[in-house]
Amino acid sequence: MKKRVLILENDQDTADMLKFLTKQLNVDVVTSDKAMIAPDVKRLSPDLILSNDWLGAGMGGDLCKTLKSKESTKEIPVILVSDSDDLPKIARKSRADAYIKRPLNVNHLVDLMKGFLYTKKISFA
Repeated sequence: MKKRVLILENDQDTADMLKFLTKQLNVDVVTSDKAMIAPDVKRLSPDLILSNDWLGAGMGGDLCKTLKSKESTKEIPVILVSDSDDLPKIARKSRADAYIKRPLNVNHLVDLMKGFLYTKKISFA
């Protein structure tokens, strides 16, 4: 069965770039430009979530914290993506598995995604 990555990103250019990079890993990609609720994430059953912390009407860190507190979704790796100077603090508080600050180091991001999709390594960036 093909792996699935959920991308939560409200900036269309960034979403397109993340989708392009992710598709290179031969996975299914689902995108949304807003925060989702935990039951919707569970229904999609992603193997990895890439989420902007700021999603307009919601915060990716808040969603991550909710997912990590639920037995049915706590094992889904979440990588927070943001340009916030507080990203390390946000990632720790939300229990994200990793974070990557903008501007993105594409090679590092791809390595993180491969690690979570294929070896389940946990690494803060």
